[in-house]
Amino acid sequence: MTSPSVKPDLGLYQTKYLLRRLLRRMPGLQNLSPNALSVLAFGPGLGAAYCLWQGWWMGALLCILGRMVINTLDGLVAEEFGKTSKLGAYLNRLPGEFTDLLIILALWPHGDPTWMLALLLLTSWVQMFGLLGLVAGGSVQSVGPCGQTDRLAWIGLGCLLAQFGLAVWHGGIPFLVAGCGLTLVLRIGRSIRELRALDRDRDRAAAISETI
Repeated sequence: MTSPSVKPDLGLYQTKYLLRRLLRRMPGLQNLSPNALSVLAFGPGLGAAYCLWQGWWMGALLCILGRMVINTLDGLVAEEFGKTSKLGAYLNRLPGEFTDLLIILALWPHGDPTWMLALLLLTSWVQMFGLLGLVAGGSVQSVGPCGQTDRLAWIGLGCLLAQFGLAVWHGGIPFLVAGCGLTLVLRIGRSIRELRALDRDRDRAAAISETI
């Protein structure tokens, strides 16, 4: 759980709750397997990477939207119908962690190699430092502006603009690099503040127990 001293996440990740309200109206949700949905997300993730590499912008956009819907749906089914599990928590992240770098790599034919290398490196760090707080007892950091959901949304917007013939990637890729750099700084800072707050709470509880 995030410490009360840490502000709520900033980024599109929180919009999943709006999407959940829409998906909740789907019939037969209780019959779905959240783990199967998680694994199913490999399909649109790999499809998005292939379409991006080929420059099939609308195909990439549809695959990105499909992956975002499936990624939201698996968590919804798991939590709403008591189907959460440790394996499910792992599978929930597996397709995203695996295909996100492939999606970024698929932009290679459309951008400058130097910017692309920077984007690949920063994307990896954003993902890793978003989870690193767990090692010390903290929480996952999903703050943007270039977290997993945010990146997909930005790339989807780029695909839409490219479909209309606009040369978006030579400016869009440096924009993603800057966004990932800012996201990395925010995530490290939030984890440090959260862990400091947890240490203070622990020390305060220890001091109170000694006085009893």
